[in-house]
Amino acid sequence: MEQYRTNKKVIFLFLLPALAIYMVLAVVPIIQSLYFGFFDWPGIQGIPLKFVGLKNFFQMFESKEFLLSLKNVFQFMLLTLVIQIPLSYGLAILLSKCYRGFKLFKVFFFLPVILPLTATSLLWVFIFFPNETGVLNMVLHSLGLDNLTTAWLLNPHTALNCIAITNVWAGFGYHMMIGFASLSSIPEEILESAELDGAKSFKKLWYIQLPIIWESVKISVVLIVTGNLKQFDMVFVMTGGGPNGLTQLPATLMYSEAFRYDHYGMGSAISVFLFVVCIALAVFSMKAMEREKIEY
Repeated sequence: MEQYRTNKKVIFLFLLPALAIYMVLAVVPIIQSLYFGFFDWPGIQGIPLKFVGLKNFFQMFESKEFLLSLKNVFQFMLLTLVIQIPLSYGLAILLSKCYRGFKLFKVFFFLPVILPLTATSLLWVFIFFPNETGVLNMVLHSLGLDNLTTAWLLNPHTALNCIAITNVWAGFGYHMMIGFASLSSIPEEILESAELDGAKSFKKLWYIQLPIIWESVKISVVLIVTGNLKQFDMVFVMTGGGPNGLTQLPATLMYSEAFRYDHYGMGSAISVFLFVVCIALAVFSMKAMEREKIEY
């Protein structure tokens, strides 16, 4: 058995099916998108492709809609990061203290993750309905806060933030479980030694737990950054990019250009841009969050 474990040909043979599936479903579409980005084509078979070189990429950066979508996605990403990371890891730290009934809380907090994003989006659309038909406005009205009620998903000042809050609710349980698993891996001896040395809760968190789970925090940041750059489902279901394109993100704009306006070349150019930016931001996030590794 040991000879098979060290045999590179056997290892490659077992990896080949997964590698073939990955190539067909991931690598080939990326190459195709790059190829179509250099052509003007409505995406209809039988219509010849017209080579335009870098025209689609230049027009992309000249488009006000695209520049607005970039601004929106970075605002969306920043808001999600600022709320989701502290919320997820804060709950993970609380649950790691083994309070009574903590397992039940873990289940409740993780439930939004297993719901389909479309169902989650529709649920929050009902919450953010305008006037008194929406759950949020109904609650505000019952509390006598009528001046705070608004058409949340139609108001240009609140629409994008509402989608970001929905995104936080849908994903915080996933990152909470990453943090909880990381905290659970910390040896009890380290925590007991810190307590014997007089480390209270905050010092133990800051100097012991946080440095050890930092790699998990980095993973969560990268997942949130890349996931938000590709965010499509929630915006498509909740606002469709409205009102007047003010909640448009690059992924929804890519869909509109390719399948609504029949500008397949432009849509491909946007997808290539998203791919490059995702890789760049993932690398930047990992480098920016580098810390000295904790050995134990």
